[in-house]
Amino acid sequence: MTNDWRKQLDVQLKELALKAQQHPYATKEQRVALTRLINAIWQSGKLIHPYKGQFQLVYEDIYDEAVQNLFFYLCQNNNINKYDPERGEVITWVNMLLSKRFFPEAIPKVIGKGNEINLEDSHLENIPSSQFQPSLSEQIIECIESDPELIFCKEHIKGHPEANFQAIAKRRCSGISWKDISAEWGIGITSLHSFYQRCLKKFTEKLQEYLCIS
Repeated sequence: MTNDWRKQLDVQLKELALKAQQHPYATKEQRVALTRLINAIWQSGKLIHPYKGQFQLVYEDIYDEAVQNLFFYLCQNNNINKYDPERGEVITWVNMLLSKRFFPEAIPKVIGKGNEINLEDSHLENIPSSQFQPSLSEQIIECIESDPELIFCKEHIKGHPEANFQAIAKRRCSGISWKDISAEWGIGITSLHSFYQRCLKKFTEKLQEYLCIS
């Protein structure tokens, strides 16, 4: 029964990926196909969790960042056309991207340059330097900075209007550590973390919409 379900999932994902490839880039039809594909991938529960057991306190933050950037990647620059059905299944392809590219890229973004968390990074030594190319974070931060609907700057921590989602995102993407952001505003790291992650989840669809039409 499990094998039958997996085969059905593979067929479904391949059909959605091929449908997205058939439509011109950034058209409404392609956006719909990509949204359905991303939802199906997420709901399948088949996305892997790389380096499980490491980065204990911040693993979920790293994972969330990696998955967000993976999904944005699928929306951008006709990257869906890089999927080759002759070489394997969709879930195998996206899991390779998540493990080899987007999770490693997310690690320094979440930990920050302040190195306030002592981590073993030896497992990164064998990953080619090409995997550390700038991710979609630059494109994402452009969307957050432009904030055409003024939604990112209005979403702030209660009692701290200066600590809004836009301001936090800009600091994180410029490499400022959570420790330094906490010291700047006098807000606990846990509170900053939680607020930031809630905002990422809340604005995922809006950011996807901006990226897909840009």
